[in-house]
Amino acid sequence: MRLASCFSKVLRNSEGSNLVELALALPMLLLILAAAVDLGEAFYTGIELCSSAHDGALYGIHNSTDIAGMRSAAQNGSANLSGFVASATYGCECSDGSAAVSSCGAPPTCASNYVNYVDVTVTASYSPVISIAGVPSPSTFRSEARMRTGGN
Repeated sequence: MRLASCFSKVLRNSEGSNLVELALALPMLLLILAAAVDLGEAFYTGIELCSSAHDGALYGIHNSTDIAGMRSAAQNGSANLSGFVASATYGCECSDGSAAVSSCGAPPTCASNYVNYVDVTVTASYSPVISIAGVPSPSTFRSEARMRTGGN
């Protein structure tokens, strides 16, 4: 009887068990926190790229032949992203989207009317803190903004 009471007393004693539980749970919590930070940074990169492409296209609508200005306007929107590259084009196309002519040297032959367009494409690289199986590291994010304005 004495041995059974000592054994049950040891089983009821919980000193140090909270520390063991914390030691087991803390690495998993830190891993979840790091994954949440990575996901947040990936979303931030995507939002910045979308915004900078839009800024470049918006500048291009008012200054359609200024390719360097469109790239500069896009780059000003995302100066803190690594591996940032912007490209821009302009031209004319039929209002249904067919017969695009770059630089609008001669208007396209359309059944109805044609419109002018600007197209800004931006890319940036993103390297996550934690490597996840199936997700390339670093990843390249891309965004494109295309705006049209009146032609004839």
